[in-house]
Amino acid sequence: MMYNRPNILFLMTDHTNAQALAPGSQCLTPNLDALASQGIRLGRCYTTNAICSPARASLMTSTFPSTHGVWDCTHTQRPEWVDAPADRFTYFSHLLADAGYRNGYFGKWHVEQSNKLADFGWHEYNHKSGGMRLRPIEGSQVIVPKEGYRDYLLAGIGEDSDRLSHPAFDEGIDFIRQHAVNNKNQPFCCFVSTSEPHDPYVPPKQFFDMYDLDSIRTSPTLHDDVSDKPEVVRRMRSIWRNLTDADWRQVTAAYWAVITFIDSEIGRIIDVLRETDQYDNTIIVFTSDHGDMIGGHGLVTKGVGTPYEEVYNVPLIIRTPEMAEGREDNSTLTSLVDLAPTLLDICGVKALENAQGRSLRPVLEGTTDPDDWRDAYAEFFGQRFVYTQRIVWHGDWKYVFSPGGIDELYNLADDPHERINLADNPKYREVLIEMTKRMWCKMKMVGDMSLFNTHYATLRTAPIGPSAIEEE
Repeated sequence: MMYNRPNILFLMTDHTNAQALAPGSQCLTPNLDALASQGIRLGRCYTTNAICSPARASLMTSTFPSTHGVWDCTHTQRPEWVDAPADRFTYFSHLLADAGYRNGYFGKWHVEQSNKLADFGWHEYNHKSGGMRLRPIEGSQVIVPKEGYRDYLLAGIGEDSDRLSHPAFDEGIDFIRQHAVNNKNQPFCCFVSTSEPHDPYVPPKQFFDMYDLDSIRTSPTLHDDVSDKPEVVRRMRSIWRNLTDADWRQVTAAYWAVITFIDSEIGRIIDVLRETDQYDNTIIVFTSDHGDMIGGHGLVTKGVGTPYEEVYNVPLIIRTPEMAEGREDNSTLTSLVDLAPTLLDICGVKALENAQGRSLRPVLEGTTDPDDWRDAYAEFFGQRFVYTQRIVWHGDWKYVFSPGGIDELYNLADDPHERINLADNPKYREVLIEMTKRMWCKMKMVGDMSLFNTHYATLRTAPIGPSAIEEE
């Protein structure tokens, strides 16, 4: 078999929102900034779902949750209810393996419950190395109590040690070094996946100390009125109502400090690519399964009632060997389902037959029509609690359909923090109808019929029904 294909280093975190990595953010990420300066930072990439497992299954299969069937975290349900098994779905790693790639997966998996990654095309793997689990220094914790529940550790400062490294990165580095010695003429795909910065946010002390708490800028919507949001937002917000402004600054700093620690590990693994003379032939991708509210609208973490940009807008940086200089792209709307088709296309590997995403290669090469990338779509089915939402983006507009709550409509150019819900404003009725039609079109395209067939009287809660797109 002839090998003349680029390597892949895929770096994925959990809970990193795009705002943390955006230019001008207080979050310190020098290595990711350096990577973006040599590649492309796509500022409007969206996850398919606000929960780990559905989003990760979408990335692996290039299908939406309504297709692959993973609607909640895999560990909370019976396998036959939520898994996307290898005998029903082709993963992009299957196709890479078939094309001669040596695949290694290190860290958080959380796609299905067997944890037999060999069945999914990974030759070397360890799904147990995803998190650091640092012990917080006594007295540094931000604790959220509630009667009848155990105290919830939200943030703290981790104890430093003589050896501060992340196990998933350690294993990824070993894989790359061994490949350079034993398999250098064979392309590899090294996937490093961390549980961080998932709460509790407990960074090593030396990284927390990089931040001055007095200068931390918390979310501009931390204390906003949310009376125009669904009732579930107010209920979720009540969980955090006793946090003080000082608590919020510490929580925000701890979240950023964890990201800064991961950034240092990213620098370490990229250095190894250079040391082993593999950097110039390696595609590097950085993204996250979903984001984190981290104070937005008075919320933190993610879950039910968080259809906001802090959770759905995820960072995406791609660097290919052909790229000569970096650029920022804040107009292309893309999705996690686009990443597998992109990598397979660049590597000259057979495409996924049933992919619902598409290759970003024309975007990376600057040969696409911007109007071809003005839409994105996401699905939500609840987290333990059943709570259905569909979200559609078109250009600057965003519409959230919440059959059991209040619909939301925002112009992200005028209102990037989603403070003013325009869904009930008569002035924007035509926009609301148009965005609803776009939602029905997206649902039809991906085969999501769970809400499409809602002609039963009590289910007809959208501003306009699905028949409207068939009449045009």
